[in-house]
Amino acid sequence: MIFFDVDTQRDFMDVDGALAVPEAEAIKPNLERLLRAAGQYGITTISSRCAHEPGDAEFEIFPPHCLDETPGAERVFEALPELPRHEIPVDAVADPQAKLAAGEHYILKKKVFDQFSNAWLAGLRQSGAFKDETFVVFGVATDYCVRACVLGLAEGGARVQVVEDAIRGVAPETTRQTFAEMRAAGVEFTTTDEVLKNLADI
Repeated sequence: MIFFDVDTQRDFMDVDGALAVPEAEAIKPNLERLLRAAGQYGITTISSRCAHEPGDAEFEIFPPHCLDETPGAERVFEALPELPRHEIPVDAVADPQAKLAAGEHYILKKKVFDQFSNAWLAGLRQSGAFKDETFVVFGVATDYCVRACVLGLAEGGARVQVVEDAIRGVAPETTRQTFAEMRAAGVEFTTTDEVLKNLADI
């Protein structure tokens, strides 16, 4: 099992963030529970984070947000999970030998909302590293970055579980459409309590 923590950064998660997702603050307790459990049980975790620079092309679509090395780009739970860390830079290249090590934390930087814009992650998918692997996905925003993550993992043959009480979307209509797309792709939906219970039962 691998956890995928999607863009849980202050500019998205805090009410005064530059691109705050509606009601994102409400899921912070569940995010913390999941990330603490990752450390407790040694669950390999990938945390994607936007790492923008002034003038990035994405700012033609969205207001400026998550400028690298600013408070808004920080993850809400920066110290979690408590696992050995590897930072994957925006310009990382695909590595045919790359593997996700058990019980480690990968911080994946990106400049657009699709995590697979990072060639390192795209390379893992292409090499078949995700095939038949179970991914538990949570974070924001359901109808943008979470959508790209979930559908990208499913495309790579992963079994994907979305933690429904640990995600939030930007708009109701696009969130409903995203749920329909996820179900069509064979994605399962779960809750924080169910995930933690399953870990305790292993």
